Amino acid sequence: KPVSANVYRDYVEVDLDGARGPETIRCKLLCGADGAHSWVRRKFKMGRPTETMIGFQIEVTGYSGDEGMLDMYTGRGIAPGFFSWAIPTGESTRLGTWTKAQLMDGISSEEYMNRLLEDDNLNSRFANCLEVARFCGPVPSGIVRKPMDERVALFGDAAGICKPTTGGGIGPGFEQIKLLVPLISKSIRKNDLGKSSMKRIGNKLGEMRRSQRKKRALRDAFLTEMDDTELERIFSVWAKPEVTALINEFGDIENPIPLGLKMLKEVPEFRRLAGRAAKAVLWG
Repeated sequence: KPVSANVYRDYVEVDLDGARGPETIRCKLLCGADGAHSWVRRKFKMGRPTETMIGFQIEVTGYSGDEGMLDMYTGRGIAPGFFSWAIPTGESTRLGTWTKAQLMDGISSEEYMNRLLEDDNLNSRFANCLEVARFCGPVPSGIVRKPMDERVALFGDAAGICKPTTGGGIGPGFEQIKLLVPLISKSIRKNDLGKSSMKRIGNKLGEMRRSQRKKRALRDAFLTEMDDTELERIFSVWAKPEVTALINEFGDIENPIPLGLKMLKEVPEFRRLAGRAAKAVLWG
C-alpha cells in the first residue's frame, strides 16, 4: 500500500507499507492503475472524472432468459436515467443496474435491484433467481484534467476512461494502452518524463476525451433526460421492423453516433429530437 510519493528530477520515490513492513522504492515512472478512488490521482491532484456512476451487479442462477441473448430494462423505478441488464454467462446470469447518485432520491443501489427482481409486471423471468455473488462500485467516466504529469501516469478507471453509454471500462482501457504505451516506453528508455513530455503524451487522449463528451451528450439526450413516457414512445418506434433492421445494420455499442444520425435522418418519429441530438453531436 502506498504511503507517500515524491517526484524528483530523475526518478519517483515511493514509500510503501509492504508485506514485510515499510519499504522505499524508486522508479522512473509511477503508474496509477489503482481504480476509481485512485490514490495516485488524489496524491498528485490530477483532477476528477467528469461524472461517477454507481454500478450494482449480482450473479444468479435460474434466470429464464433466451439463450445467448442480453436483456435490458429501463425506467425511473429501477435505473433512473440509465438502464439495467441481464447477461448470460453460461450456467449463471449477471443482473445489474447503474445510475448516478443525484438521480437516486436517496434510494440505495440494492433497493433498485430488489425492485427489478420483485416487479412481476416488469418481467416474470426473475421468479426462480438465486443469488450466488454480488458486486458494487463506482463507474468513473470523463477523462481527468491531467491524466499525465511529471513522471506520473493514470490508466483505466483512475483516469476516468469508462464509457458513458454502457459503463464498460475494459475496451477503452485497452484503447488507452494501445495509444499511449509506445510513446511512454520510448520516453522511459530516454528517461524523458518531465512535465512537457508527459503533457505531450497526454494530449494524444484528446480525441478519446471528445468522443466521451459526445457519447455522454447523446446518452443524456436519448435516455438520461427522458421521462418514462418519452422512453415508452421511443421504444415503440425501436420495435418497428424497419427500425430494428436499421439498428442491426448500423448499431455499434462502441460508437453510437453514426446510428443516431442515421435514425434522425430516416425515422420521422425521431426528428423531434433533431435539435437535442445535433447539440449533442456538435457541441458535446
